[in-house]
Amino acid sequence: RQGSLFVLRRDSEKVVKDKVIQNMKALLRAYQPIEFTDTVLDTVKTITPDTREKLFKKELSLFSGQKLIITDRWHAMVFSVLTGTPCLLMGNSYGKGKHAYFDWLEHINWVSYTDEEDTERIKQQINALMEAKIHAYDLIPDFKQLHDLIAHNR
Repeated sequence: RQGSLFVLRRDSEKVVKDKVIQNMKALLRAYQPIEFTDTVLDTVKTITPDTREKLFKKELSLFSGQKLIITDRWHAMVFSVLTGTPCLLMGNSYGKGKHAYFDWLEHINWVSYTDEEDTERIKQQINALMEAKIHAYDLIPDFKQLHDLIAHNR
């Protein structure tokens, strides 16, 4: 693994200030190269069953090759969990990632959430993420109620 990947929104739902991003970029000099992307596949016109799997594997490969993910995207947090890649999730205007994190993923050591803008506090969070050990996790209990509801309504 090498480098840092910023996976940030480029639309009206983005709330992370550019100054915070620039400060974080300066913090991550030790995690070079630093790249920026988004989870939106705007270069793909149509996703077919064939291309879907290839695109999914390409994204997983990108995430699994990183030392750190900084994101405000729910899908990027999920890819980080799946690949065991440390991830700092930041807020956006509607909170889907934040609520998913606190509802289901808060117990995963290598993923953390912040609305912080203070560079020193962000640095502490990143350091804690980088020291976190990858561990087993079980989401089945979290989804049991949903499973039972679906099974009951069949």
